[in-house]
Amino acid sequence: MAMLSELLKFNVVDADGRRARLRDLEVALLDDEYPRVTGIHFSSNGSTLRLDWEAVTGVNSSAREIRVSDVKAGRKVSEKKGVAGVLLKGDVLDALIIDLLSRRTTRATDLRLDVSDDCMELKAVDTGLGAMLRRITRGAFRGGKNRDMFDWKYVEFLRGDPQAVDSGAGYHMRIGRLPAGEIAQIADYIPYLHAAELLTLIADEKAALVLQAMSIERQVQVIEEFDEEEAVGLLTLMSPDRATDLVGRLHVPTMKKYLALIPMKQRERIIDLLRYPEDSVGGVMINNTLCIGDGTTVKSARQQVRSHSKERDFIGVIFVTESANNKTLRGTLTLRALMDAEDDEKLSEVMDPYVVTLNPQDNSVDAAYRVMTGQIGAMAVTDPDGKLIGAMTIESAISQVVSPGSALNAVKVFS
Repeated sequence: MAMLSELLKFNVVDADGRRARLRDLEVALLDDEYPRVTGIHFSSNGSTLRLDWEAVTGVNSSAREIRVSDVKAGRKVSEKKGVAGVLLKGDVLDALIIDLLSRRTTRATDLRLDVSDDCMELKAVDTGLGAMLRRITRGAFRGGKNRDMFDWKYVEFLRGDPQAVDSGAGYHMRIGRLPAGEIAQIADYIPYLHAAELLTLIADEKAALVLQAMSIERQVQVIEEFDEEEAVGLLTLMSPDRATDLVGRLHVPTMKKYLALIPMKQRERIIDLLRYPEDSVGGVMINNTLCIGDGTTVKSARQQVRSHSKERDFIGVIFVTESANNKTLRGTLTLRALMDAEDDEKLSEVMDPYVVTLNPQDNSVDAAYRVMTGQIGAMAVTDPDGKLIGAMTIESAISQVVSPGSALNAVKVFS
C-alpha cells in the first residue's frame, strides 16, 4: 500500500537512465470497483507528458521510482483535448467526497493505492488529520488512523463543476442508488455548485424527485447552474406544484422563457397554480389529481389507477366525479377500498359520498391542520360550483406547519 502524497515524490526512470518527475496518476473510474491506474503523467523539459501504464516495467518503492521503457515515448498532454480518464491529484485529491454508507460528506485529503510491479489500484480515501499532516510535512509525518479511511467502492466524489459529467469525466454514478430524500438532504448541506453537479450524476426521473425534495432556496441556486435545456427538462418532470414554487422564484424573464419551453400539459398546470397566493390552499395544492366518473366499473378504475401511478402527483386517494368530463365532485375512494371491491361494481356503489372540501382561497396553514387532524392522504379542493380543481396532500400540509429546514419537508407519504 502507498499513499498518493508519497507516490507523487517518485521519479519516472527509463532503461537509459533518463529521469522525470511524476506529476499525476490517471485512472478509469468506471472500469472496476477499485480502478487501476491507466496512465502516468510526468514533467520533462517543461512539458507534461503521458505514458500508458503498459509502458511501465516496474515499481521500486524503496528507490521511489516508476520504471518505464522509454521516457521519450511520452505524449504531450494537451489542455484542449483534455484527459480520457480521471487524474487522482488534479481531480480527486481535495475534492468533496460522499461516503454512501454513512451518508457523510468530507474532503479527500489523501488517497491510498495498492502498488505492485504490474499495477496500481485505488483502494481508499484518507480524510483524517494524519493525511493533512503528511502533506504539510512532505512525508515527515507517516501516521494516520484507519477510521479516517473510506473504502473507494462506497465513495462518490464531486468537483464542484456541474458541467464535468458532460465533459466525459468519470464518476462512480452510485449516488443514484440512495433514496431521493436522502440525496436531497446531502445536497442541502454541500456547496450549491456541488449540489448541481450531484444532480447530473442521477437519471433525469430521479433527479427531478431529488430537486423537488431540496429546500426551495437550494432549488433556485441549483436550477440557475443548468443550461436552458437541462433546466426545462427537470421542471417538466417535477410535480406541477413543486415546479410552480420553483418557477415563481425565478427572475421574470427566465420564468417566461422556461414556461414557453415546457410542454403544454405541464405548462398549463403550472400557470393555473401561479394564479393563487403562496399562503393559500390554491398555492400549495396539486392539480394533477386522479378523478374518475362515478359510473365507471371497479375493473376499469383499477386500469386508470395503474396508468396514473406513473405521474409525479400520484396519491392514495381517488376522487369520484359526475363523469370524465364533468368534474363535479361526488365522493372519494381509497386504493384499499378499490382493491377490495368487486370488478363489476360501480364507483358510485363503493365510494365515500361524505366528502369534506377546501376552498382554493382558504389559508394554507388552517387547511393544513384540517388535513392532518383528519388523517387523510389528501383533501379535495373545489371551486364555488363544486367542481374538483385540485387537492391538498398530507405532504403539503406538513410543509405548512413545520419549519422550512425540517427533514419532514422532504417526506413523500403516498408516492
